[in-house]
Amino acid sequence: MRKIKKIFEDKSFIKAVISLTSGSFFAQTLTILASPLLTRIFSPQELGVYTLVLTAEGLFAGIICGRYDVSIVYEQDENKVFALIKSSSLITFFLSLIISISYGSYYFIFNEEYSSYWYAIVFIFFMLLFNGLNRILEAYNNRKKEYKVITTVYIIKTLIQNVGSVALGLLKLSVLGLLFSHTIGLLGGLKKQAKTISLHINKIRSVKNNEMKEVLRDHFRQPLYSAPANFANKFSYTSILVFIESLFGLAVLGFYSISYKALGLPLTVISNNVAKVFFQEASSEFNLTGRFYRSFNKISVFLLFISIPMVVVLFFFSPKVFELVFGEKWKEAGVYVQILAPMFGVRFIVNTVAYGLQIVKKQHLELILQFLFIFASTGGYIFTKISYLNVNQFLLIISISFSIIYFLYFIVIMYYAYTNNSEKN
Repeated sequence: MRKIKKIFEDKSFIKAVISLTSGSFFAQTLTILASPLLTRIFSPQELGVYTLVLTAEGLFAGIICGRYDVSIVYEQDENKVFALIKSSSLITFFLSLIISISYGSYYFIFNEEYSSYWYAIVFIFFMLLFNGLNRILEAYNNRKKEYKVITTVYIIKTLIQNVGSVALGLLKLSVLGLLFSHTIGLLGGLKKQAKTISLHINKIRSVKNNEMKEVLRDHFRQPLYSAPANFANKFSYTSILVFIESLFGLAVLGFYSISYKALGLPLTVISNNVAKVFFQEASSEFNLTGRFYRSFNKISVFLLFISIPMVVVLFFFSPKVFELVFGEKWKEAGVYVQILAPMFGVRFIVNTVAYGLQIVKKQHLELILQFLFIFASTGGYIFTKISYLNVNQFLLIISISFSIIYFLYFIVIMYYAYTNNSEKN
């Protein structure tokens, strides 16, 4: 209790967390309010196709800048930050083009079942491009501690996406309406987000090729280790979508997409926002002491205080709540939430402190740990297929195996939080 009291006495920490999480809470409330409408406007099959399209964003958005956007936060030389911004922007454009053509062609050109959705390729390109720009701007906002800007922009994006989905759904635009509203939403608040960085636009434009090469070389661990690790993390979750569609069909995928939207996305957003505060504080602590255990302890206790009651409520009440809010046929999605709640509770804490391995430059360990999730999801898929298990049993395997890996992940981060790493780097 004494640790919790100290946390709430840290005004700068609480102010930053409240600024970010309050916006996230409001934005996710909009998502939750819109979800019952979406489940009545769109069929499970349509939501399943939409979810399949969004797997591209889920898989590649985190690495679309080569993870050089992360370096923008802690790079000490401001001139090198400008070089990182320009480099990240160029990488984003070319990767968006390559990925949208290859991924889109595989699913929506060569796959006859989804060939009528060929236009998804265009949306994938702009989704990835806008995601990359958002990440670059958000990293600079985080560097400057502009947490209110980050929060405001997120609310605007979520509002546009949810209102747009409902409005275009009522106009019977089906999957096209969902994709259009989601993509346009990514542009929401872009001007506000870019206000500070626009003051340096001439410096960014004047960055020379040799300067870009230098920063790309300085932060080589980002594309070499951190990007594959991030991709492995996203793949382990988006592969679940693909595996569910393969094993149980689009309708079940639609149910799962709603359960993930109601559980996984809100927790991920809150975790990601608190992680921004942790990253900034832990980086400062590490630069001064060679450790970051104070920041690690503070964030871990704070999140544990939130996670336990949240998991208990979700575990016991999700099926009834889903049936009441979304309709009787969506009760099954509530059962999925019930199964996955413990795993998402652990993930909520670990994902927030995961930047610790970035701080001590142990991205190779991050890569190894993330690949364990791929082995777990793939192994679960194979075992389910050969044993003819149902979707609940498949999700239980995922929940248990992922929880074990997250506990291991947490222990590794804790070890480096308490170890003096200043002389080793």
